[in-house]
Parts: sequence; C-alpha cells; structure tokens
Amino acid sequence: MIYIFQNNILKIKTIFWFLIKIYIIINILFSKKNKYLKTSASFSNIFNNTFKTNKILLFEPNPFHQECTPGYTKYFIDLGYKVDVLIHVSGNDSFSLFPSNDNVKLFLFNDIDEIKLNITKFSFIIKKYDFILLQSNYLMNINLYEKLGIFKLNNTFFVSHELRLFNMTCCRYLNKNQIWTLGNVSKGIQVNPHYFGYFKIKEKNNIVRFFMTSSINRNYNHLVESVLKLKKENFTFEVIITGRTANFNSNSIPTILRENFFFDHFASFSKLYKAIKSSDYIFIPLDPGNKNDIIFKHKKATGCAQLVYGFLKPAIINQEFANFYNFNLENSLIYNNSNLYNVMKKAILLKNKDYINLQRNLRVTEKKIYQASINNIKKIIDKF
Repeated sequence: MIYIFQNNILKIKTIFWFLIKIYIIINILFSKKNKYLKTSASFSNIFNNTFKTNKILLFEPNPFHQECTPGYTKYFIDLGYKVDVLIHVSGNDSFSLFPSNDNVKLFLFNDIDEIKLNITKFSFIIKKYDFILLQSNYLMNINLYEKLGIFKLNNTFFVSHELRLFNMTCCRYLNKNQIWTLGNVSKGIQVNPHYFGYFKIKEKNNIVRFFMTSSINRNYNHLVESVLKLKKENFTFEVIITGRTANFNSNSIPTILRENFFFDHFASFSKLYKAIKSSDYIFIPLDPGNKNDIIFKHKKATGCAQLVYGFLKPAIINQEFANFYNFNLENSLIYNNSNLYNVMKKAILLKNKDYINLQRNLRVTEKKIYQASINNIKKIIDKF
C-alpha cells in the first residue's frame, strides 16, 4: 500500500515538473516573439490614425540614417509621448532591438514620390501632431517641406547632420530652438540619438573583434599596415567592415589579411546590429590628415560615435577627434597615426577587468549625453 502511494506521488511530481517545463518553454517562445518592436504598417495607414494629446511624428524623408530614429523615439517615449515613425521601407529593421512598446507605431513608405502624390492629405495630417521631428535634413528636402507647409509650423524641429549646409537655406525660416544636432556643436541644440536597445556589459571575445563602418574618401592605409604587423606577430583577431565604400574592400588588402578582414558593404540594420554586438571595439576612421574629416572635429558628428555610446563598445579613435565626442583614456583607446598598431595590440592584450572598466566608464559617458539631450528637448517643448 505504501509502495503504491509513493509511486503515485512520484508520478504526480513528474507530471507537475513536466507541466512547469512546458509553461517555461511557452513563455520563452512568447517573450521572444514579442520582445522587440517589429510591427509596421504602410504609409497609407497613417491617414486612418487616431489623434489624442501628446503625439509626435518622427519623419525621415531619406532612404538612409534610419538608425538614428530609435534614439529619438526613446527620448519622446521617456517624456510620456506617443510616437508615430515614418521611414523608408529599407529601414524597417532599424527598430529590431527596440523593446516592444504600445506607444510606438511604424509607418513605411516605398519612395518619396509616394508622399508627394499624397501631399495634400499628408499636409493635413501633420498639423494634428503636437510636435514633428524631421531627421537628416539635406538641401534636396527643402521643396518637400515647403509644399507640406512645415516651415509655417513652430512646433516642428529639424535634425541637422551638417549644420553648414542646412543653415544655408533653412535658417531664414526657423528659430534657434528648432534646429537640433547630433553632436555638441556651438550653433545647434544637442539631441544625440544613440539608443538602439539595452545592452549588458560583457567580457571580451576570446578572439578579439574590431568593428568599423567605412565610407568613401578615407585613407585606410594606417589600419591595413597595423593589421599586417599584428598578423606577422601571430596575433589572432578579426576586423569587421560594413558601409558602402568604393575604395576599401577585399581586393584592396594583401591576400594574407583576407582571413582577418570580413566585409559586408550592404548589411541590413539587423545584420549591422548583430555584427556590432558580437564585436569588442569600434574603430572610428577619422583622420586629421584628411581635409574632409576636419569638419568632424567641431561642426559635424560621426555616426560611429552613436554606435559606441549605444552598444557600449569602446572606441579606437584618433586623439585629435576624441575630445569632441567625450572619448578619453578612461572609456576608449586613443591613438595617433604613428601608434595605431600599438593601440590595437593593447586592445587585443587588454585584461578583461580593464576592458569591463572601459565599458562601465562608457556607460557613464552615455548616460550624461542622454541626460543632456533629453533635458534639451524638455526645455524646448515645455515652452509650448
């Protein structure tokens, strides 16, 4: 009798723990499905939108720079607003690491002509928002803004990636509170869009990975020479290159280095984010000897800095640019053109406790920039 009772108890326990495991698995699968913000709608759906108070439109009219949109969205969500995001369909996965949030809606357009064909209806809709934020503004957008009547709205803000070009045509329409910048430039209001999702501090990979997003009109000779030296000293490491560049690819490096360099010039945002998450350092290829890069010292912010702040990957940056981006020896690795090899070697050999310390200091820097940015937004919108 006792044996039968004990046997039944054992069966009940087995069934109980089996049900618990099923419950855990279902919850894991469900949470993964709903963990990130992925739901989106076509542009036409924006006309069926319901409008209440505290609603903002973030509009990126260009088929690029959608990686900035999650950062701007985060500021307004934290300030208690509902956010509609209108971006090109190519940026659909730019929110792939953004936590699911009922206060955010994504609307996708296929090309700018789709908006131009609906200019009257869209012009009517945008007037219903409490605020409008227009991203990465270039001269080619001016005609569109004029047709939408945006310059007549004082609740519209413009993000200028290059203040010089934007000021040439837009300053006559705007007051100083309407022009925002990524970096802390003297004539703009800093609102730095470096949020992509939340990332934990972690140890270095066993095989160190350097990440870089490249562009045209840059000299990569110092990097290639440094990698070649490290290779000859039998260091094992990887260099991940993304970005659309014509002059830096697998054909422009020595054959011996092709097992160290990995190129993906047309990576989607989700692939880009995955590459950064799996890397240890972000190399920022600004060169004081390149006249095209001088503007990045004080008048224009590089998008690479946003990746450093957002993903907490220590920067490897030239000393002449470091200060503008709040990078120093406490949160990054600083080099000059003559010692890049030594700094990359240091990065590979750096102990995990020192690497983690760089990340912790970088988080402090990121939080300061975030707080300064959200305070700037709050001061401005509180005046309305």
